[in-house]
Amino acid sequence: MTEEGRRLSEEEFVVQAIRKLRKEPFRGIHSVYSGFNEAFRKYFGTNPVEATSRLAAEGKIEVRPFKGGAMLFLPNEAPKRPSTEEVIQLILESGTRNLSEEEFFIEGIKKLRKDPYKGISSVFSGFNEAFRRHFNKDPIEFANKMASEGKIEIIPMRSGKGVMLYLPGEGPRGRKAEETLKRILG
Repeated sequence: MTEEGRRLSEEEFVVQAIRKLRKEPFRGIHSVYSGFNEAFRKYFGTNPVEATSRLAAEGKIEVRPFKGGAMLFLPNEAPKRPSTEEVIQLILESGTRNLSEEEFFIEGIKKLRKDPYKGISSVFSGFNEAFRRHFNKDPIEFANKMASEGKIEIIPMRSGKGVMLYLPGEGPRGRKAEETLKRILG
């Protein structure tokens, strides 16, 4: 309840949640990790994903898919996504010659990853669509071929939306394996 004793509308609740739950310097909140989804369900007794999707479609908020849920932003505060053409140009800017499919993958991983991360999401980075548009070929099929040849590493995303792409030897290594090796070897 608000101070006046009236219930907030879904829009008021979401906007207020974004303003009050975000932590500087971030402009948005994670729908799950901030506790937003749980609080929304408790307050309204309905599905927060349906409400936030509707509010985003109406332009009242912006939603970006994110690991483990979604990021919620006020209008015009979400990070801008590059267009497919911008992603292609970023990958190709390394020179004047055309890149092979393999070189496009390698350059794509190098140019689209954000420090300190070593990999890119095939979907959220825009890479899959850029590869598809530039070569008119299936990026998934080509990624699997490169991975089987040891030229890239692929890690499935828990969300089921795409994979993470890494250069050889740069994919995450389980700490458990390292600890087990130390115990076995000495």
